[in-house]
Amino acid sequence: MNVQQNLKIRLKSVLKYNKLRTDRAIALLPESKQPLFHVLPFLLHINHKNFPGFIETENVPYGLTNFNFKDKLKEALLTLFPESREVIEQVRDIWPKKRAIDSILLMGSIGSIGQSAKSDFDYWVCIDGARFSAREKKLLQQKLILVEQWADEVHDIEVHFFLSEIEMVKNNDFGEASGESAGSAQAVFLKSEFYATNIMIAGKVPFWWLVPESTTDVQYGKLWGILQAGSEPDPKWFMDLGNVERLVKAEIFGAAIWQISKAMDSPFKSVLKMAKLEVFLENIEQERPLCNILKKRVHFFERFSDDPRLVDPYAMMFDQLIEYYSKAGREDVVELLKKCLYIKSECKLSEPTLAREVNFKRQIIEGYVTRWNWNSPRLQHLDNLKHWDFSEVSSLGQQIHNFLIGCYRRLSAKIQQQEQLVKIEDSTVIGRKLDSFYTKKEGKIVYLKRAFDEGLLLSDITIRSELDLSSPGKKRWTVYRGEIHHWDDKDIESCFLKESNDPMDLVLWCVFNRIIDARTNILVTRNCEPITAESLLQFVTQLQEMFPPIRISDIPRNKLLAPARIIKCLTVINFESWPNIAEVQTVRTAYQTSWGELYSVAGFEALEDLRRDLFHTRRKPEIYVKTHESPHKSRIFEEFKERTQMDFDNLL
Repeated sequence: MNVQQNLKIRLKSVLKYNKLRTDRAIALLPESKQPLFHVLPFLLHINHKNFPGFIETENVPYGLTNFNFKDKLKEALLTLFPESREVIEQVRDIWPKKRAIDSILLMGSIGSIGQSAKSDFDYWVCIDGARFSAREKKLLQQKLILVEQWADEVHDIEVHFFLSEIEMVKNNDFGEASGESAGSAQAVFLKSEFYATNIMIAGKVPFWWLVPESTTDVQYGKLWGILQAGSEPDPKWFMDLGNVERLVKAEIFGAAIWQISKAMDSPFKSVLKMAKLEVFLENIEQERPLCNILKKRVHFFERFSDDPRLVDPYAMMFDQLIEYYSKAGREDVVELLKKCLYIKSECKLSEPTLAREVNFKRQIIEGYVTRWNWNSPRLQHLDNLKHWDFSEVSSLGQQIHNFLIGCYRRLSAKIQQQEQLVKIEDSTVIGRKLDSFYTKKEGKIVYLKRAFDEGLLLSDITIRSELDLSSPGKKRWTVYRGEIHHWDDKDIESCFLKESNDPMDLVLWCVFNRIIDARTNILVTRNCEPITAESLLQFVTQLQEMFPPIRISDIPRNKLLAPARIIKCLTVINFESWPNIAEVQTVRTAYQTSWGELYSVAGFEALEDLRRDLFHTRRKPEIYVKTHESPHKSRIFEEFKERTQMDFDNLL
């Protein structure tokens, strides 16, 4: 059997596997979202005013190579765009004469047991960059953004199109670290993950899929050179994104800090990926990239297809991790990984399901749970996650972040003498994100180390104050989940959220960490006077406007490369005083930096320390001062201004 015949045989297996992954991806989507799966590539194939992504400019690149109009696509279009039936019926009239996009591929958890209701759709849109001018690439990028926005606003699905130039990907050039891009932090790791998880949606097949799993870079180049136009397999069916012979030890550091930075948004996903880095480094000499292990199974697809777990990239990764940490005697990590996988799967095995609703993911997770000997009470507890005590939710979040930091430190210790490939700028950007999120500093409002990116917003809270026995004359403030009227209740501790010696700091922490917002019902106990529920709710509303919750991962690259500066400042006078007080008794200042940190400091001296950053800077921050509404408000402001000699333009 010659080389071309081997390539053809492997291509058939790859296409069978790709269909399996495609079917799995669609099966895990809610029925209402399934038409979108078919329509998204179509929106890149055409450019018409009736459909999202239309750009009314000449020379905008569009059109997918080898894209066909199938019955399922027609049904999906009629479902989503019934008003455009006439155009859809005559779709050949808007069909592109030229095809600008070589291939569009999905990567990530879609089509695996890692797919959930909130999974992003991450597409690589592959083009031959040499064919297009800078303006044309910009127009295509604009088209992709319009489709992304439509998917988000109309269908509540987060879609990312990564415009990928084939030659750059081949050379492991993925740009700078910003937003969703890993930049230079983990180029080969990113390509390896792409190959391990991609689903070919339309266009050319990555040639990598056809070469044996142990192919060296030199052998890969020779096999690519064997393809001849007009013979099978024809080179026009494929694109060369490069080989992955082995992972690069010099990328470990960059990959590690990138995963920790991503953990701020997706801790479950990052726990598994961070663990994967540790496993790889431990077995550096003999470890093959997961994508190559998967490819071998795909090439022998008939042998492995009976067990849905064996060709699922997410399950394969998980199995590697459990094997490694079990052998290492790290049962604490094993249990954490199991818990993270189960929660992320959203299978909820304790709830009954109809036979027709049992999909491949549920089958795989049921198999895991059976091997783990998990009982019904444990499953019920995990499935009841939304009703966990705050302390338990916080504990899981802390376990996750402790593992991530511990793993990072172990990796750093092992590779400290190894030269790393991450660019200085990328390392700076990611390092400053980590510093903003993790580092404790005097006066800093700490980020909650949450396990989940959402789900902690409370409808009701209770704030209580008591005398602080360790500081005579001072109070201790505590916030609890829910409305609490009976303080002798034995379950009161399960409602505890946080305590502080300052009520303003307590409210700042709750707002900044998305625990409460202006819709939250606030109950205060009598001993909180003169602070009232009404005044706190008003304060929460103002804080939401001034210091809304942010995601560190969303901070623009240019801000993180520049020195941190204050961008907003709020000074509150007499927060704990009665409104009829006619003099300045207390001063507390909250300010936010361009690196996403929020601070709270007390007193005139602390405010004086900020004078230069507030008033003697090229870009003056937004500065506000606030006190109670009372007949004495103007007098208090005048006294404050006289004592500080600071000119606050905005009075609240």
